[in-house]
Order: sequence, then C-alpha cells, then structure tokens
Amino acid sequence: MGFLDKWVESLDYEYEVLTSCTRYKSPRSTCQSCFDACEHDAITSVNNRPFIKNDKCVECGICIAACPVQAVAGIFPKRTVIQNKLLVTGEHLPTVKEMLVLYKKGVSEIIGEDSSLTESWQQVIKEANSILHQLGEDSFNVSDKAFEKTEEVYSRRELFTQWKKESQTLVKQFAPAKWRFNHKDLDVAKYYPDYQFTKITLNPDKCTLCKACEVLCEKKCLNITDSSFSIAAQACSSCRLCVEICPEKAISLEEKISKVQDIHYPIYKRKCSICNQVYDSFHDYGEKCTTCTNGFLSPYIS
Repeated sequence: MGFLDKWVESLDYEYEVLTSCTRYKSPRSTCQSCFDACEHDAITSVNNRPFIKNDKCVECGICIAACPVQAVAGIFPKRTVIQNKLLVTGEHLPTVKEMLVLYKKGVSEIIGEDSSLTESWQQVIKEANSILHQLGEDSFNVSDKAFEKTEEVYSRRELFTQWKKESQTLVKQFAPAKWRFNHKDLDVAKYYPDYQFTKITLNPDKCTLCKACEVLCEKKCLNITDSSFSIAAQACSSCRLCVEICPEKAISLEEKISKVQDIHYPIYKRKCSICNQVYDSFHDYGEKCTTCTNGFLSPYIS
C-alpha cells in the first residue's frame, strides 16, 4: 500500500472502546453507561466488555458523552454554534454534560431555528441551568427569535487572520482521524476546577489499605502513602469502579455538587502482637494486623 493510500485510509475512523473502560480494568465492573445510552442497539457485550457494532453505529456521539471515563474513542459531532449562540437544529439532542462543556467554551445563548424549542430541549436546558446555578454560573439565555446571520466586514488584518483560521481548520480535516478524536473534551470536571461532582466516602473501620481502589482509579482521585489515605474527588466522574472492586465495601459514592474538598486520613505504623510484622492502620491503637485478626493465611493462628 502506497503512502497516499495509507493517508486516505487514515482519514476514516470508527468508534471504539478503549482499554481504559472500567470493564476492561476489572470483571467486577458493572458500568452500563454506554449500553444504556445507545439508541441504535450498536453496543453489545463480548466477554463482559462493550463492543461497538460498526454496521449499526451512526456515530451520534451519545455513548461518548455517556462514558464516565471517556473510554469511547471517536469524533464527537459538532454543534451549530454561531457568535457564541447554539442553534437548535434537527441534530441529536445534546446531553446535559455536553451543554456544561459548551457553556465553558463560550456558548451563552440558545436559539431555535424555527422559533420554538421542543419539550426535550427544554428539559435538557432546565437541567443544565440547574447545575450551572449550583456551580455559581449564570444560566443559558433562551431566545424564541430565529437567528439571523449578519454580514461581517473584515479589515485587511482580520481577513488574513480569518484565512489563517480557515486553513488551519482545513489541515485538521485532512489530518489522520485519530489525531482529531475529541472524546476527552467531554470530561466535565476539568472545566469546573473549583467544584467536585461526586462525594467519595471512606469507612476507615472497614478499609484494609489493600490499595486496589488507588491502582484502578482512572482519575487518580485516591492516593495512599505511608502516612495518609487521601481523597481528591474533584476529577471523579462517578464510574463507581472503586466501590465495585473494594473487597471490604469500604467506599461509597454520592453524586453531589460541592466546592472542592480534599480529605486526608492519617495512617499509623503498628506492630502485630501475633506475627510481629509491622502493618499500616487508620488507628493508633490495636494489637493485631488484618491477617491475624481475620485468621487467614497466618501460621500463628490455629
């Protein structure tokens, strides 16, 4: 295959599920987000992992928006935005998550092409505005007047700037498809760094500091060191993998918007009175390590 053939082939793309998917990370994951979101029955389960049937996929992008860990790779469809105004068209209805991202990208007003908004659109806007209020932001303005494009007059400098932008856009369009994948753009938390969308709660009386949650957390919200167990929930997208893989059921999640709050649980070094091994504990008291307390894998317990 020649260079030109390879280049032309690279322009094409198909949606795919990445190994960062929680179901790839652990068989205990029960995430159904992409399955539930797809309206075309284009996602099936293969070995307990989501697989996209490209013959049925219409590349609407709903599964991309639904995935809590941005593990569905592809090019998310562009919306019609003119002068920071989102035009209501016959395209697929945007998700609330997409609306929150568009807001931070400068979209402040929503306009119906036919001077009307469907009930579904109104519901999405209502939910988005409710969340924006909790985030300390202004609401979307909604106009019932059809948008009219006005002729723009450019100075010589502005004209060259516009040509430069258009040429850059053209170059992007002819770049390999995977260079243009934009699924990571739908990570809402990164647009609102002063807030967290999830409350992570740890029960130190149950946790054995096995570190499984820390290792598997895609967003790096959990950090265990020699001196503390730290929870930084700002980036958490409620994928729930930490909850599902914890053998002691010591972690719980609640979808709740609040100001960023990092939590630190101190860890103490203790010496087991049974096996004489040094172990980590949330408590500055106690005489037995977890192994000896539970009585398994210990040659000292009869």
